[in-house]
Amino acid sequence: MQSILRDVATSKLASDPNFGSKKPEPDSSAVASEIYSWASHLASESRSPDWIDRWYVPPIGVLDAARKLETMDGGILALIGQQGVGKSSALLALSRTAGVPAAWPDPHTIFFKWKREPSLYASLLRGTHALSTLFRVHYMSLLSRIVEARSLAVKGRSEWEERNELCSLLEQRVNAETMLRARDAWHEMFLARRTILIDTQDYSKTDKRMMARDLSDIYWLWDSVCHKRAFASHGLPKFVIAVQKEMFRDHFFFDKMEKVELEPLEPQQMVEAYRRRFKAIEPFTEDALFTLARMSRGIFRRFLRYITLTLRQWETKKSGPIDTAIVKQAVTVERLVEDMELELVELFPKQSDLRLQAVRLLMHLEESGPNKQTELAEELGLEGYAMSRLLAKLELHRYVVRRREGTDKLVSLVRT
Repeated sequence: MQSILRDVATSKLASDPNFGSKKPEPDSSAVASEIYSWASHLASESRSPDWIDRWYVPPIGVLDAARKLETMDGGILALIGQQGVGKSSALLALSRTAGVPAAWPDPHTIFFKWKREPSLYASLLRGTHALSTLFRVHYMSLLSRIVEARSLAVKGRSEWEERNELCSLLEQRVNAETMLRARDAWHEMFLARRTILIDTQDYSKTDKRMMARDLSDIYWLWDSVCHKRAFASHGLPKFVIAVQKEMFRDHFFFDKMEKVELEPLEPQQMVEAYRRRFKAIEPFTEDALFTLARMSRGIFRRFLRYITLTLRQWETKKSGPIDTAIVKQAVTVERLVEDMELELVELFPKQSDLRLQAVRLLMHLEESGPNKQTELAEELGLEGYAMSRLLAKLELHRYVVRRREGTDKLVSLVRT
C-alpha cells in the first residue's frame, strides 16, 4: 500500500500549477505511431503489466481507499467513479503491495471482473476465467476431500477406485451437483484471501436492471462468505467493489458499503501521465495537450480518445506541431456532448439542445475561467433568462457555482 500512497502524493504535486513547469529534456520526440499505440489502450486490462509503475497517475480517491483498506477488518468498500475515470486501474493499483513489481500481484488478494452465474462456473471450469488456475486448486482439493470421505466409508477401497471416482466427478461438470461443488470451491477460494477486489462493468442508462442483478449476486456472495467466517484463513476478507457513479443509487446493498469516490483527474495530472510515458510534450504544444485534458473533464479514457482523434486530424496536414486550433477541429462540441451523454441526460432528459449548450458553457468556463453571467450569455448567444435557467440546473447538480458580484453573478466551475 505504501507505493500507492507515494504515487498519490506525486499526483497531488502534479495538480500544483507550478509542478512540471520546468520541462524535462526529451530523450527523443515521441512519434505518432507510439502515441497511437499508447492511446489505443482505453482499458487497463489491455495494457502492459508494468504500466502502473511507469506512468499511472492515480485519482485522489485511491489514497483514501488505500488507507481504509489498511485499517479495515472485513467489511465492504465501494469505489465509485464516473464511466472511464479509471475504476479498473484503481483496483489494479490497490492490488499491489509495497516493494512488489507490478507483474506480481499480492498473493492474498483476488482481483477480477464480475461475471454472473451460471456462466461464471462454466468459465472457471473451462479455464477461460482470469481466476481459473487458482479456482481449480480449490476445486480439485474439494473433490479430493469428497472422494476421501467416500473411501473411508467403504473398506478395502483401492487407489485405482479412488482415482476413477475423482475422474468421474470431474466428467460430471454439466450436472447441478457439480455446479454446487463449483460454488463451494469458489467461496472457499475467497476465504483463503485477505482482500477481494471486484470490478463491475460500465452500464448504459438502459442497464439499471442488469446492474441491480449483478449487485444482488455480489451481495449473496459476500453474505455467504460472512456466514463462513469461522473457516477464513486470515479473518473475514475485505471486499472492494468498483461501481459506476451514474448508477450508484436505489439498491439496498449500497447502504452496507463504506463509500470512496474517485474524483476526476485535474488537467495537470493527465498531462503528467503523458509526460511520464513519453518524457516530452511533442508533437503537441503544451496548450494543445492541456486543452485536450480540459475537454476530457477528468475522464482519462476520454483523454486517450481525444489524443487519437487529434493525431488523425493532424496527419491530414502534418505541418508544424499540434496546436489548439487542430485540437478544436478534431474534437467537436458535438463529440463532447456525445461523451457526456450519460451525465447530462439526468439533467436534461428530453432536451438535446440544452445538453449542447451546457457543454459549450462548461468548456468556455474551463478555458477562460470564472465569468460574469451576463457576459456568458452574450458570448454564447443566449437570452438572459435562458442562461439563468441553464446555470440553475448546472448549479443544482454541482457543475458550477455562482456568487453575487455587484449587480451581476460570477460563475465558476466546481472543482472536485
